[in-house]
Amino acid sequence: MSQLLVNQTGRAGVLFVFVLCLLFPLPSSAKPKEGADVRVLIDVSGSMRQNDPANLRRPALRMLVGLMQPGTVSGVWTFGRWVNMLVPVGEVDEAWKRKALALSNEINSPGQFTNIEDVLERASRGWEGAKATRHRHLVLLTDGMVDISKSERENAASRQRILDRLLPRIKAQDAQIHAIALSERADHELLKRLAAETGGWYEQINDADRLKRIFLRIFEKVGNPDMVPLKDNAFRVDKRVQEATIVVFQPDGAAPARLTAPDGSAFGRENAPPTVTWHQDEGYELITLREPQAGQWRLQAEMDPDNRVMVVTDLRLDVSSLPNQLVVGEPVLVSASLSSQGKQVKRRAFLDLVDMRADAISAVGLDPLPLNDKGQRGDEQAGDGRYSMLFSENQAHPVMELVIAAESATFLREKRHSLSVVEPALLTHDGAAGARLTLEPGALRENTLKISFWQQDASGQELALSAQRQSDGSWLAEQIDPALPVAARIEGVTVRGAPVSRRLPWVYPAGGGPAVVPVPVVAKPVKAVVPAMVPVQPASEPPAAPAVEEAPVEAAVEEPEEEEDDWLIPGLIIGLSNLLLIGGGVAFWLLRRRRKQAVSLLEEELPPAEDEGTEDAAAVEEV
Repeated sequence: MSQLLVNQTGRAGVLFVFVLCLLFPLPSSAKPKEGADVRVLIDVSGSMRQNDPANLRRPALRMLVGLMQPGTVSGVWTFGRWVNMLVPVGEVDEAWKRKALALSNEINSPGQFTNIEDVLERASRGWEGAKATRHRHLVLLTDGMVDISKSERENAASRQRILDRLLPRIKAQDAQIHAIALSERADHELLKRLAAETGGWYEQINDADRLKRIFLRIFEKVGNPDMVPLKDNAFRVDKRVQEATIVVFQPDGAAPARLTAPDGSAFGRENAPPTVTWHQDEGYELITLREPQAGQWRLQAEMDPDNRVMVVTDLRLDVSSLPNQLVVGEPVLVSASLSSQGKQVKRRAFLDLVDMRADAISAVGLDPLPLNDKGQRGDEQAGDGRYSMLFSENQAHPVMELVIAAESATFLREKRHSLSVVEPALLTHDGAAGARLTLEPGALRENTLKISFWQQDASGQELALSAQRQSDGSWLAEQIDPALPVAARIEGVTVRGAPVSRRLPWVYPAGGGPAVVPVPVVAKPVKAVVPAMVPVQPASEPPAAPAVEEAPVEAAVEEPEEEEDDWLIPGLIIGLSNLLLIGGGVAFWLLRRRRKQAVSLLEEELPPAEDEGTEDAAAVEEV
């Protein structure tokens, strides 16, 4: 169980201050950042011949380029021993996209080294001194270690300069590093730290075929697109949508995708209308509809959970900035609202007809979350049009997804955000050497750490252990008895300022451990909660007692009762059928009335798309 490290007497005050810090960031006179500055750094070292023999970096880059929206600034670098600016930094328009798509074919694997230091240095130039007016992102794809020469000393010095000089500078430039490791032999500790300390995303894959899907995930972070749900290969477009882009992943040998418009007309890439741009590449298709018909569209293609429909619209779902990594038990504020032509929608009569919801999707399934505008569970003020919650997760997930959605009878909007939930440290047993605690890079602030180790003998007496910091940053506890298990507790403050205390499970020497009788495990849905502010308890938990298999208990079986009235069941069926018919008619009438009311309010709330610059002051208020 997770705990927040505070004293009993001050826990309420700490919670109050912490929530205030979350809900009321310090005011800033700087102009809000708009758009993104995305700089893509692609490893072309010789080892990529083994890790990406088909040069799948090319179609992955083309997907990212195709998804970028106007208002974005971007550039592309390749690096091996030397760094090459493949596509100069510029505004993303049709000309820039054509150049980037053409130059993507030059990506291959001729390099001899992996100069991560130089590419980070060169790609972040131009950000020095100036306040960020756009959201800054470095997308780093590599399969190796820091490798600038045949000298291990020079390589180690380059790695240290990245940590000591470049990382602080990039953090000061308010830029995020999204690191993708395309190999098990990459420097995962370095890449994790670069991502965690800048608030970026880290992911390791061993199959280059997954690069396109990873680049899609990266785009969802840097582009922050509005989406409409794609369910059973169908999606609904409303009249406020000016453009829709469909991402379709296609397995080898699949038939080309086709679309059916709301008016029943069907087309594919070969006969697409002039308002449709259709790009087909290795493993995916990218379809852009300009001024699409309002109504239900159908996609004819194999279903894939990563297929997406992204929209450009002036009716947007705005979601607060969310972290890419959380520590187990760490709370984060999630807030969502609707905006029309850049102004928050606050009219209650309209919002009452909108269903605002959130879901957490992980390996254990889908978990509905308590997003609300009732002044509860993290929501600041009831009825202000901002739907909020404090979210935390009580178990680790390499990747999970938060889906925020707004739905009414006339429109759908969706935002998706992937994040990882990590334990602050990993405890392992090194046999006679002792128990080793390895810190998760970037999870907790180094100057706040408090770590304790202990063993427990057969009588239950605690045996405190001393520990030493190792050259690799881990902690090694010296055991009193190598035959006994070791436990540990780590306390500290996350990079976002939340106190965390975690007791790590017992670890046993190789071949040791309690005898456990396997029992069925039922996965329970993980609920979003506001973590209780509780004092830290002494680390005195004993090792888990061996599970004892109990004798099975026979379930009591009731004898069926004699039927007393043969007419009872048919009568009930007829009565229920009549009730269902009546209820169905009433429900249909209510739904039609609600839909008409929603349409009317939407027309009143939102000025026509073509009437840019006009405002209905009574309907749309200033934020």
